[in-house]
Amino acid sequence: MDNDDVAAASAFAIVGAGSLGLAFAAALAASGHVVTVLASTNSAPGLLEAGKVQIEGLLDLRVPVSGEAARPGQLCVVDDPAGLPAVTGTIFTTKGHQLQAAVDQVAGVGPGILGNCWFAGLQNGVLKDDVLTGAFGPERVLGAATVLNARRTEVAQVTVGSMGMTYFGELGAPPSPRVTAVCEAFGAAGLPATVVDDGRSLAWSKFANAVGIFAVTGLTGLSTGAMTHRRPLVLAYRSLLEEVDAVAIAEGVRIGDYPGLPMRTYLDATGEEVADIMGAVPYDPRGPQSFSSMAQDIAAGRKTESEQIFADLARRGRRHGVPTPRVDLVNELISGIDARP
Repeated sequence: MDNDDVAAASAFAIVGAGSLGLAFAAALAASGHVVTVLASTNSAPGLLEAGKVQIEGLLDLRVPVSGEAARPGQLCVVDDPAGLPAVTGTIFTTKGHQLQAAVDQVAGVGPGILGNCWFAGLQNGVLKDDVLTGAFGPERVLGAATVLNARRTEVAQVTVGSMGMTYFGELGAPPSPRVTAVCEAFGAAGLPATVVDDGRSLAWSKFANAVGIFAVTGLTGLSTGAMTHRRPLVLAYRSLLEEVDAVAIAEGVRIGDYPGLPMRTYLDATGEEVADIMGAVPYDPRGPQSFSSMAQDIAAGRKTESEQIFADLARRGRRHGVPTPRVDLVNELISGIDARP
């Protein structure tokens, strides 16, 4: 990517108008970036009717919404991928089970958005990068992950409970100007972001955390803070990390430590030591609580990402001859919840 491309790295397409997509889109637009949101045919009319997106909690934003061409400080919302303009980067924020359909839609528009832009997915798991590279080519896909926690309370209203960190890196290559540029754009928007050296290691590290957090909080209904302060649940979390690590090793990936995501530290420590580390972080059970997306989905009766998280890991384990008995059990239990009428 040349210097002109880097300088123009302020035009984004956000695919998905859920809590994560709206929080990122609103923050980027409010800070002066040009942002177009591709929403579903169900969500787009409500957003346009509301006339603005409200972000509350740790972010406090009111960003106007329009169906006209995007401009700094205002979101453009479209429900047809043909309405997406040429951009520097496209970020998919849909749920994991919606990603393939969203990618197929965007890839089907041909030239235009597909000109020179990069693509990244913020879905949980590692299957997302397989989907993106299959559609757009590995050289155009960035490794990406986020631990920002947000909850949509109305069609155009989102509460951000935890800023966490968002990570970008190249897949199989050193950090590049485009990675630096997107992290700078996020930082200027008030969204903590960092460049990572290895996008694959990042994806698997986030995957490990998601497997443990989603399994424990999804099945207990507890907030993440409550979970981390109950020693037996931290031990369960830590045991699930071991299974992810074994499969990652079989796939040639080393899980690492990243800001706010110390997965290598957790794997190198005993379960009791991890419980001590997590238990030392202040937690107020009477204060605002942060719930994982899977816990939120189960509580709301929505379909979960079990297929893209637990089932995908189990399939990879079988392919390499690596047993994943705890993940298999979690997948059966949460798949059973998904099967409710």
